Amino acid sequence: MILKRHCLNASCAVLLLCAICALSQDPAPPRRRGGRSPQTTTNAPPPAVAMKVAAPQLVDYTDPAYGSKIRQLRKDDGHEHNFYYYRDPWNADGSRLLGIQSDLNQKNWHVVLYDGDGKFIKDLFPINQFDWRLCWDRNAPDILYTWRGYDLHRFNVNTGEAKLLKSFQPLPISTAGPSVNQTGDRLVISTSDHTFHSYRLPDLGDERTFKPEIPAGCFVSWDKPRYTGWRNTIDVAYKSADLKQTGILLYDDTGRLVHHFKGIGGGGHYAFSCDGRLAYFLMPNYPRTDGKNSLDIHVVDADGSNDRVLYSAPREKAVFVQNLHVSWPGRVGDWFVASFFHHPNLKPQTYAPPLDEILQLRLDGTCKFLARTGSEYSRGAGRGSSTDLFWAMPLAVPSADGKRICFNSNRSGTVDQHILYVEAGGK
Repeated sequence: MILKRHCLNASCAVLLLCAICALSQDPAPPRRRGGRSPQTTTNAPPPAVAMKVAAPQLVDYTDPAYGSKIRQLRKDDGHEHNFYYYRDPWNADGSRLLGIQSDLNQKNWHVVLYDGDGKFIKDLFPINQFDWRLCWDRNAPDILYTWRGYDLHRFNVNTGEAKLLKSFQPLPISTAGPSVNQTGDRLVISTSDHTFHSYRLPDLGDERTFKPEIPAGCFVSWDKPRYTGWRNTIDVAYKSADLKQTGILLYDDTGRLVHHFKGIGGGGHYAFSCDGRLAYFLMPNYPRTDGKNSLDIHVVDADGSNDRVLYSAPREKAVFVQNLHVSWPGRVGDWFVASFFHHPNLKPQTYAPPLDEILQLRLDGTCKFLARTGSEYSRGAGRGSSTDLFWAMPLAVPSADGKRICFNSNRSGTVDQHILYVEAGGK
């Protein structure tokens, strides 16, 4: 839920600082099958803007605030971004990176392939051919899994060959798309009847199915449930309309409930580590039961034990932060990152964190700001409009080895993918 603000003049500054603390979770990515949501404004859409799928300009710079090395994949004739914070754009060995290129109206999406340092390799497919909500194989560096409508496909990024693995007719595949478990030997999808189907790879044998039991009066955003990256577990976040009930149901793919986290995670933006820890956060004024009024980033074991705060900012210091996302490296369990973004068109006169940074959090309690993203997120004229800069959220995702972090930023005017190089794999 994004805070809605009325236009205020300078005399209302004090009221503004109070109002913007009513923070909550951000809407999910657009859920229209195959791409963005339709135009939501009554104005006629702008004319099509010419865009050529092509290699971006590679711009290397040093973050002026924190000194990290960053590579910008700059392409001014369109917007380019990753796949959301829980869809890993990095392949199994970190040698390839996926991205999306679109025109300046954020139409005509293409899934494209780069090497691990952002050098353009090829256009893979437009999203009217296969869906962008996909996943890499965890063992084969050239294989990903994608879908369209009822059909699940294996796609070879080297040859461009797509093989139909299974059709789920008459039930469409849910917008979460496919995901793969920790060892890479099973794949799961959900169908429109909210049933999970998991299979052994590569032959799609040993089918397991179940339906999660959602608490009464609550709902699930079905673009999110997936394998967590820890063993065979699947996370299902739920919430009620009034946010009085929120939680995460952690299942294994047989349908056995591993743990029920209550009071957290209903809006997403959390992540599980490869060794079974959940990183999540609580915002000031977000419905909570701990009596605190601060921005707190937690880590907790998968059985609900050992919950502790790794980073905390009092309300007055977190007042400009609208939201954040957390993400772990796929094969690193001792740190994760949080990527902050601030309220649209609202920044302090003098920079102070947290605001728009990528923060590295270690389990020993030490934290380090790696870089500022410089991104200016806004929803413009509304979801699906040409001015909707949903994808200007940083949505930082580390590579499996933790040596690089992909994030989005519109610091140069249009949304571009960036690669942040983490010294010695996060050391």
